[in-house]
Amino acid sequence: MRFNLPVATIVLLAPGLIFAAPTNSILTARAYAAYVDALQSLNMTPHDAGFDKDLARDQRFVLQRVRRMLRNPLDLTQLADEIRTLALQDEWTACWTEASRHLEVKCPVSRVPSERAIEIDSLQGLPPELTEFYSALATAAEIVTNAASGLSAGDKAYAAASFFGNMYLLEDKPSTRNIMRKFGFAEALLDEVIAENSIIDPEPIAIRFMDIAENISPAAFIEAAKLLTESVEKLASRMGEMSWPTNRIQIETAHGSIAIGTKGRDVYEEAYLAIIDPGGDDTYTGQAGVANGMAGSPVSVIVDRAGNDGYFGKDLLGPGSALFGVQVSLDMNGDDNYSADYSGQGAAAFGCALVDDLAGRDVYRAHAFAQGAGYRGVGILRDHKGNDLYDLGFAGQAYSGLSGIGFLFDRSGNDRYIAGGRRPDYDRNDKRYLSTAQGFSTGMRPFAGGGIAALVDLAGNDTYEADVYGQGVGYWYSVGILLDLAGEDTYQLYQYGQGSGIHLSLGLLSDEGGNDFYSGYVLSQGSAHDYAVGILADHAGTDTYTADHNAQGRAIHNAFALLLEYGGNDAYFARQSDLAQGIGNDGHFREYGSLAILLDLGGKDQYSCGAENGARMQRPDFGIVYDQVLP
Repeated sequence: MRFNLPVATIVLLAPGLIFAAPTNSILTARAYAAYVDALQSLNMTPHDAGFDKDLARDQRFVLQRVRRMLRNPLDLTQLADEIRTLALQDEWTACWTEASRHLEVKCPVSRVPSERAIEIDSLQGLPPELTEFYSALATAAEIVTNAASGLSAGDKAYAAASFFGNMYLLEDKPSTRNIMRKFGFAEALLDEVIAENSIIDPEPIAIRFMDIAENISPAAFIEAAKLLTESVEKLASRMGEMSWPTNRIQIETAHGSIAIGTKGRDVYEEAYLAIIDPGGDDTYTGQAGVANGMAGSPVSVIVDRAGNDGYFGKDLLGPGSALFGVQVSLDMNGDDNYSADYSGQGAAAFGCALVDDLAGRDVYRAHAFAQGAGYRGVGILRDHKGNDLYDLGFAGQAYSGLSGIGFLFDRSGNDRYIAGGRRPDYDRNDKRYLSTAQGFSTGMRPFAGGGIAALVDLAGNDTYEADVYGQGVGYWYSVGILLDLAGEDTYQLYQYGQGSGIHLSLGLLSDEGGNDFYSGYVLSQGSAHDYAVGILADHAGTDTYTADHNAQGRAIHNAFALLLEYGGNDAYFARQSDLAQGIGNDGHFREYGSLAILLDLGGKDQYSCGAENGARMQRPDFGIVYDQVLP
């Protein structure tokens, strides 16, 4: 016999849980005290947020921290605070150290590059300033090559074809078949991947894929990426002292070619171990800036000192991407144009990729799997200055899949992030488009967990536009985070996002300043669905929230939802107010319900549900609107 028990009772049946106040820059001590008081109004304690939300325990690739946060929802703010601290750091290599920690793999040891004196002496035309740099390149190439040496060429091809085939709808898109054929996938393999989509029982296929992925540890790729990033940083600091040729130089090595450009306009199209360019409006296209371990180019580095450069990807992998490899790009100055017909711009599948742009008004455009995207690996895009445009179809702008990390850090400028318009959301509404972006992570439901994705924008009046899945949302044992640290910002979304967790996952959006505007339709603005956690925290300003239903602190199907507003004269509008603003549910046929809180800590506020300033309004089935007026 089953009983519908209140949430508080469920916690009494789950001994051994430890709940501490995870106060930090996102969740302050004052906010936590108000949270505790709001729970007391419901005759609850913080223990009651720890009801069981981790039910699929036989999953593979699930991060243990994700499991812990599902039981301790406010710990999500601690993870977000750690990523916030990382985005504020100037040290380049910290991203790799933190990525390995978040993926729960052994932190890579900084391997000292071997001197390789005999080989270096035999390299004709290698400037003395590049001796140490080449040694790091060669060491990294050996690390990466060894990292995937346990897999057969067939296993690698199958894993890559399955990943890209599903990403770009191989079954339905002739253009995808053409581009994958051009990339080098055999016709028989493409037919195999297509046929798998019609098999009734997908479990054997999933197990085959996961078995291959399990033999590709991110640790070695992260070690090589850290080594390359350190060497690029040293080289960049010395480039102003180097003498540059009037004609481009190409040096052949055992691990690939090194190109040394001029201060004029250079065009790079081939696969290079490294490209070092002092200036000029340069063009990178073809295989330049691509680390493709399947094609014998597991390492790729670009260091460009100046110029308004173009990075144009016409193939499946574009500049700034890695597949069974490691790619590091540094652009030090100029208004640059990044465009990828498919993947690129800090995207890695089974590897690591970093694109770091230090200055300029830049434009980033891509089809999908781009702009800080990682799948069984780490993809990072960092932009330091300028009013930038990020335009994407889907799966990017901080995206991660199976055991992946996707980071996009923008440090200044009035930026615009656009995601959608490419892939219709056939599962729910084919008139809407999947975004899966702007801090989105997903696992392989129902077989395996995902990772962590975080978009962090440090300053500026920014605009975020997405359709379905975006702006701090996780799906299936994953974590999606969007952090905006300053500015008057606009967030637009249709469904699933703005701090939402979906199906055993966690999502968070935190905005630290400015008069902001949030627009969503359903399951947005601090909402959660199906054993999940969703949090939206806004720290200052006069803010406006608009939605239709299942929004603004709304939890359904055994979930936890929190909308935390620190202050300002705010307005909360929902067309169906009986399904928004601090609404939980009783669990229906499940054993227990959901917990939902809308917590406003100051200002003269408006609520379409009828809540009043300075009052506590209990909402149906374990929900509350708690409005606090400061003296």
